[in-house]
Amino acid sequence: MSNIKQIFVIGSSRSGTTMMGRILGNHHDVFTFKELHFFGTIWTNSSNKNLNKQQQIQLLARLLCIQEQGIFNQKNTADFIQKASEILIENVNNPLAIYELFLTTITAENKATISCEQTPKNLYYLDEILNFFPDAKVINMVRDQRDVLLSQKNKWKRKFLGASKIPLSEVIRSYVNYHPITTAKVWCSSLAYTTKYMYNDRVKIVKFEGLLSNSEQTIKEICHFLDIEFQTTMTKVPVIGSSTESDSKTKFDIDNTKKQKWKSGGLTLAEIYLSQRIAAKMMDLFKYEKKQFVFPPTLIVFYLFTFPFKLLLAFFLNINRIGNFAEMIKKRFALK
Repeated sequence: MSNIKQIFVIGSSRSGTTMMGRILGNHHDVFTFKELHFFGTIWTNSSNKNLNKQQQIQLLARLLCIQEQGIFNQKNTADFIQKASEILIENVNNPLAIYELFLTTITAENKATISCEQTPKNLYYLDEILNFFPDAKVINMVRDQRDVLLSQKNKWKRKFLGASKIPLSEVIRSYVNYHPITTAKVWCSSLAYTTKYMYNDRVKIVKFEGLLSNSEQTIKEICHFLDIEFQTTMTKVPVIGSSTESDSKTKFDIDNTKKQKWKSGGLTLAEIYLSQRIAAKMMDLFKYEKKQFVFPPTLIVFYLFTFPFKLLLAFFLNINRIGNFAEMIKKRFALK
């Protein structure tokens, strides 16, 4: 039996973290949670607090609500107060300890022994995660930033491609959030954090392209890293979650058509050019070959002009989702 109690799947958004969570969740010892967004939205506002009993119950109820109803439906926390009270028999005033209790309890309820948390931006809290969870291991997903760019550009379409429960406000937020400069900078930031743990024996970096090209071998290597037995069922994941194609309710496979999808269209030359200029260093480090340009595309003027306006509007649409703004800026843009 594996000594691991928690697996954290992290990476830049739209880099294959959800697919990896589904792959691991197909293992009989692993239960994969929904994206909980505990770090960055919940923990940053309570990390330095000793919570009283009521606050402890409220925090646990919120996590139960997110797991049951999703990140977009956190207003029904009251429905989970009773269950939270039953779980929280002893006083647990540390928010991280409540989080661990939640993971352990729900994993056991689902007859598994290993928790898998797949919130991408947990990447920015790896120090805290590795220090607090000594029996945890981390899968860090990395994907070509031009494919990330394409996916982020079309993320607002998810509601109309199978994810009908996504609220219209989230569609608008996703549309406004996209800009090639912002997306490229956040990708670079995530890879900057990734490089810090390249030689950490508790962190495994997995390139999304390698997972798609050689699925079974890559999953076997991941299982070896996690000290769990490879199971053929792990390769049977639903083909859902794409921002460019409708969900399939009948197909269960690892869809290798997602590899280098940006080459088939969907991005302007200006978007590709700007993102490559911004991400050049990290693209070279992770061996992503850049498209060559003789002259800069003229449309880059448009993106440069609209960037500050799009950034300001995105800030106002995201302000309610930011747990601690100063902390988020420091983490996301690697300010030291």
